[in-house]
Amino acid sequence: MTGQTPDPRLAAHAILSEVAAGAYADRVADRRLSGLEERDRRLAMELAYGCLRLRGRLDAELRTVVDRPLERLDHPVLDWLRIGLYQLREMRIPDHAAVSETVRLARATHGRGPAGLVNAVLRRAASGNPEAGNGNCGPVERLSTHGSHPEWLVRRWLERWPLLQVSRLIELDNQAPAVTVRWLDHEPAAAVAERTGLELKPLDAWPGSFRLTGGNPRPLLEVARAVVQDPAASAVVDYASPETGGVFLDACAAPGGKTMGLADGLAGTTSVIAADRDPRRLGLVAHAASRLGLAVECVVMDARRPAVSAARTVLLDAPCTGTGVLRRRPDARWRTGPERLAGLVQLQRELLDTCGSLVAPGGLLVYSTCSLESEENELQVEEFLVRRPEFKREPTEAAEKLPPEVITELGDLFVRPWQYATDGSYAARLRKAEQA
Repeated sequence: MTGQTPDPRLAAHAILSEVAAGAYADRVADRRLSGLEERDRRLAMELAYGCLRLRGRLDAELRTVVDRPLERLDHPVLDWLRIGLYQLREMRIPDHAAVSETVRLARATHGRGPAGLVNAVLRRAASGNPEAGNGNCGPVERLSTHGSHPEWLVRRWLERWPLLQVSRLIELDNQAPAVTVRWLDHEPAAAVAERTGLELKPLDAWPGSFRLTGGNPRPLLEVARAVVQDPAASAVVDYASPETGGVFLDACAAPGGKTMGLADGLAGTTSVIAADRDPRRLGLVAHAASRLGLAVECVVMDARRPAVSAARTVLLDAPCTGTGVLRRRPDARWRTGPERLAGLVQLQRELLDTCGSLVAPGGLLVYSTCSLESEENELQVEEFLVRRPEFKREPTEAAEKLPPEVITELGDLFVRPWQYATDGSYAARLRKAEQA
C-alpha cells in the first residue's frame, strides 16, 4: 500500500506496517497523515500511536481470544486485530462499529479469509472481560503486559526505583503528552494567547514553559517566537548555560529545539553552529532558525568525524535509547533491547571523546540525553572523566531556576518523568582545564 489514503484506519494501519518494517513512527506519520483532514488525522494518530503504546496489553488479550500463537499470524492481519481491539477497549466507538469497520477494511486489503479471522476474534473480544486473569499477576508481568513495556526494561527499572515510581512512569508512558512550548518572544505569552484565542498555561516549576490547552500549536508558531518543547528538554537548555563569545557547537542538533533555545540566549554574542549527519533533519533546524530570526550556521557532519576544528562550548545531545521519551516515541520501546543499549553506550563513548577534543582549553562540554539509563548518563560521564582527567564537572548557578529535585548530588541534571509528569532528561556540564 503506497501513497496517501483518505481513510484514517487505513492510514493508521499503514503506519504500523512501516514501523514493523523498521521505520520510525514520527517520520512515517508526517508523511502518511499530511493529506488527511484534521479530524481524520487525529483519529489515525490515536489509532497508530495507541496501538504502539499499548501493544503489549493488546497482544496479551489477543492471546486469550486467538486460536493460534500470534507469531503465526501474518503481521498485517495482526495489526488489524490490534486496531480493532484498541477501538473496543480505549475509544468511545460503539462495539459494532469498531468491529464492522475493521473487518471491512481487512477484507478490502487482505481478502475474505483474513477478514473472517478478524471478525471472529474481535467479536469474541467484544463479548469478553479484558481484565480476566490480571488479578493474580506479579508486578513484573502486570507492568509488562497491562503496562505494555518490555520485560527487560521493567525489571531493570524495578531494580533502581520503588514499584510506585515505576508504575507511575509506565502510566505516563502510555498517555499522549500535552503540547508544551518554550517561550522566546518579547511579547508576553498572555498577550499572544489573548490575541490569538489560544489558551497558554504557565508551568510554574519550569521557567519559560507553557502548556497549550487544546488546539494545534501551528497557529501559535506562526505569530510567536516559541518552540514546541517539553519542560525536561527545556531544562537542559537552562542547565547548559553556555558562555558567550567564541563558537558554540551543537554536535547532534536535529531537530533543533535545544539549538533554538540556546541560540536565542547567545544571539549577537556567539557564533552558533548546528551540526547533524542527516541532511533532511538538519533542514528542520535551518527552518526553525529562519522562522525565529536566529543566526545559526548548519553543517552536515558526523560528530565522530567533525568538520569543525574547535569550539568554546560543545553541546553533545547524544543518540540514546530514549527511555525518557517513550510516551512521544512509543515505537522506541519495542525496538530497544539490551544489545541496542550496549551499542548506543559505545557510540556515546566515541562521541564524547571526539567532542571533548573539540573543546578549546578552558571551554565547556555539555553532555545530555533523553534516557533514564545509568549507563548512558552518569556512568558514561564518570568513565569519560577517568579517560579525560583534564575535564571536571562544573555545576551551574542557573540550576537554581530549576526544581531542586532535578539536580543530583553531583550537580548533574536528571529529570525523572514521575516527578512533574514530564519527559525524562539528563545533562552534565564538564569544564576543560586551561592547560591539559
